Amino acid sequence: MMQDVRSIPPAPRRIRLRPLLAHRWPLLAVGGGLCVLGSLVAWLMFLQAGGKFADTERLDHGPCAVVTGAVHEVGAPFRDGGRSWRCVFYGFPWQGIEVRGNAFVADAELLPGQTVDIEVLVAEPNVNRIQGAVRSLDRGFLHPPFWFGIVVTPGALILLGWLAGAFQLRHVLVHGDVSVGRVLAVRPVPFVLPQMVRVDYEFRDHRAVLRRHGHWVRVHGGLGARLLHGRRPGGEPLPVLHDRHQPQQNRMLLPEDFLPEATSRPDARSEHGVP
Repeated sequence: MMQDVRSIPPAPRRIRLRPLLAHRWPLLAVGGGLCVLGSLVAWLMFLQAGGKFADTERLDHGPCAVVTGAVHEVGAPFRDGGRSWRCVFYGFPWQGIEVRGNAFVADAELLPGQTVDIEVLVAEPNVNRIQGAVRSLDRGFLHPPFWFGIVVTPGALILLGWLAGAFQLRHVLVHGDVSVGRVLAVRPVPFVLPQMVRVDYEFRDHRAVLRRHGHWVRVHGGLGARLLHGRRPGGEPLPVLHDRHQPQQNRMLLPEDFLPEATSRPDARSEHGVP
């Protein structure tokens, strides 16, 4: 009804947070999810940095003892970083017991039963490797920067895009011109939760230029209920706010999306200057 159009408060308006959060909310959900998930995985990679994948660095810094061991098994070759690697399993005596281990050897020509020199970390004999080999092949995805680069950064960019749209919408709602919108179509949006509908409408901007636009509306919100329950397209005018300089930036909404004006103050005046 026209009462809704007349009930939109004059600019500048005080808006509720709900319309801003609902604006392009899939971007908010995707961007926020990527940032949280990527940060969590990066934190887990940071926590495991002192584990098995740091053994090669620990062996490099020592102190280490070199003992003679025997090759038990040689794995199939595979390529990594432009080189051919084999996982070699071996054993060696240490303080009266046999210790077993494995290491990755580049361009290995070792055979089972062959003797090799083993570097053993004196403080932890279970940390060992064949001399000149690596304890484990370090992968890029085992480091926090990898996850920040492929997950957190895209998520942050998506969030920035959503934030820019939210600030743009806020400008429209706070300072935009009010027009009378006519609903053209209301269609459900499939495969989306919470349930949404797309409303297409037309309105005339402050230059009386007819414009058409559309956006998603939550089914269980006030506007969604008005659009779905007993309202035929084009049968009821609804408020549309648009930017005076960029009328393509607009939004259909109801007066309930705005906070009431603070008229209860002793010095408050009406729009005509009457106390």
